[in-house]
Amino acid sequence: MRLIERQHYEALERSCTDRRERKHCYAYDPKANRGIGKAMRLRFCMDTYEAPNKRGERPLVMQSAVSAEKWCTSRGKRLCREIEWESACEGPLRTPWTYGWRADGTKCNSGKIWQKFNAEILYKPDERAVSREVERLWQGEPSGRRPECATPEGVHDLIGNVEEWVLSRPSRKWNRTLIGGFWAKPWPGCRGANDAHEPEFRFYETGFRCCKDPR
Repeated sequence: MRLIERQHYEALERSCTDRRERKHCYAYDPKANRGIGKAMRLRFCMDTYEAPNKRGERPLVMQSAVSAEKWCTSRGKRLCREIEWESACEGPLRTPWTYGWRADGTKCNSGKIWQKFNAEILYKPDERAVSREVERLWQGEPSGRRPECATPEGVHDLIGNVEEWVLSRPSRKWNRTLIGGFWAKPWPGCRGANDAHEPEFRFYETGFRCCKDPR
């Protein structure tokens, strides 16, 4: 695990310089990056890689927030809080992506071509059929493969690869949310949360990593 110590703002005021599809921002002005409200002092430990937290191994997918919490708890850890995840991702300069101010699908694994999925198969009780469909859709990479996709503390793959479950901030509809995007979703940055799904939701690209309070 890596120790993260940072001041974190609940919200940031930024200026988008490259907006596409009307709603997705692919770049921000580094000169316009103001924290809003009181800064919170965060201190926590975060797994270096997505679960199973082993360099060079494929991250777990088809994980719900429920299964993710069980996995972390069984190892003496917990799910990361949304604000912790954001803080680790943004780094001391509070950049929109771990690597800077513009979305780049080559630095993290987020620039793959989206493939149409078969939801009927993914939710069947036939685990063999589910596994085949997950394997067909898989475009993830072994953890830690892209050295530029890391924070100053050495946490890897927060952007792209698999979408990660976290404990939501109180304003969310659900008490668990997904963050960071995945291999075919280039625009989400460190604050690109996907709060559209209930904690029992699992899909071909949903994974997680664990956090822990320092001793």
